[in-house]
Amino acid sequence: MNIELQILLEPLNSLNSLNSINFFDRFGIMAFWGSDSTFIDSVALCLTDPLVWVPLFVSLLYLVIHSHPNNRERLVCIGAVCVCLALSAGVCNLIVKPLVCRPRPCNVEELRLMFPIPGGYGEKNYSFFSSHAANYMGLTTFFFLLVRNKIMTIAMVLLTLVNIWTRLYLGQHYLSDICVGLLWGVVSGTLAWQVYKKYSQGRPDFSNSDPLIVSTVFFATVLLTMLYCV
Repeated sequence: MNIELQILLEPLNSLNSLNSINFFDRFGIMAFWGSDSTFIDSVALCLTDPLVWVPLFVSLLYLVIHSHPNNRERLVCIGAVCVCLALSAGVCNLIVKPLVCRPRPCNVEELRLMFPIPGGYGEKNYSFFSSHAANYMGLTTFFFLLVRNKIMTIAMVLLTLVNIWTRLYLGQHYLSDICVGLLWGVVSGTLAWQVYKKYSQGRPDFSNSDPLIVSTVFFATVLLTMLYCV
């Protein structure tokens, strides 16, 4: 453990950031990256895959279709969601990551020797900032502003937290990557909401069951994933 702390407290040559931020990031690595549990490894590997969340995305699409009175309004809302994701993912993956070129923690040799890579999982592109954090926080922000339902908001926030936990646990990101991703997600979701307000001709009409369906699908997805990984 002393050797691990010594390495973590030394500046990493591969990271061009301030020492204080490095310390913050290394604290995140110590706190979240990996464990000795194959069960938790399996859960993280499953939940980080966007395909696992397809039922949730379908439930969100149902909510949009069911709550808007005509096809024009539905297309405006779907278009706003696309704007949100284009901003959150596009700016991150097409502009920032190629400019910053920050390696992922799992691709830093000093860290790979110290911490396990669950399932050998790893991505070869860059780390800063987290598109997972930006995408899920963007969706959470947009649907919070759209639906204004407490239970669904809690479910969407938990969705974001689960996904950023998997990224930290699997050694894909530093804490600073996550924090910037969350901030950009809030900006993306808010801008998408402004686009929606500009082109929408009225507020959607949500039934009591619409947000409940989304929330139920989220919790069911997490529970079934955990049961599958047992």
